[in-house]
Amino acid sequence: MQNLKFDHIIHYIKHIDEFQYPGEILKVVPGGLHNRYGTHNKLAYTDLAYIELIGVNDEEKLKKVIKTNEGRVSFIAKIVQDNFKQGFKTFALRTDNIDKLKDELEAKGVETVGPIQMGRENKKGEQTSWQLLYLNQPHADLKPPFFIQWNKTEEERKATLESKFQPQFKIKAIEVQTTDTEQVVNQWRDWFDMEVIESDNDVTILKLPQEAIEFRIRKARKNGYDIVIQDKETEAPYNITTRGAEYHFLP
Repeated sequence: MQNLKFDHIIHYIKHIDEFQYPGEILKVVPGGLHNRYGTHNKLAYTDLAYIELIGVNDEEKLKKVIKTNEGRVSFIAKIVQDNFKQGFKTFALRTDNIDKLKDELEAKGVETVGPIQMGRENKKGEQTSWQLLYLNQPHADLKPPFFIQWNKTEEERKATLESKFQPQFKIKAIEVQTTDTEQVVNQWRDWFDMEVIESDNDVTILKLPQEAIEFRIRKARKNGYDIVIQDKETEAPYNITTRGAEYHFLP
């Protein structure tokens, strides 16, 4: 599989312009407009891994887009499927060769949609562009991850974004709640070449071959995601629940 790495997790919130984390524990920076989807965002970077806070600025456009072949499998479809309920929706894995990744997935029998050219524009008119690849799983109970390839290298992006990094924090794990742990574990292991590093009756922990972030798959009554973040300046764990999402912090 094409050097997959965790890129970002999407947290949908309402009234994004006025949002700050409780106590401003994580700092957010402006993002821009996704004219294609009728959405806009703010970003909370730890390093090149980050949290995308996404809001809807054109609900009618969004509802039209999700009726297209691309839109029905996109991350924005989950916002509408959840009746605009706030919270984490899905996450993205980064690749450096999205076309080859598509070929590899389809060779495994996994249908995909894309690559799709995307971009956003900030208030200064500066453009950022990337490509997205989606799994053709519109009816999956748990929204699967999607894939992103940036138009710049990791070194170029780090040079541009490093001033926004918050080195006190590091994303350690994505908590995955699912009604069917066996299906999710088997699919992610087979599709993404994830490795099982630990498993018991409560949780199965998966990792990508070249990635430290864990994906902790747990049996639950609902399907969804939480995030685990290491805080290097704390001595005890703490949690923050905000806008329908749970953030777990560990020392």
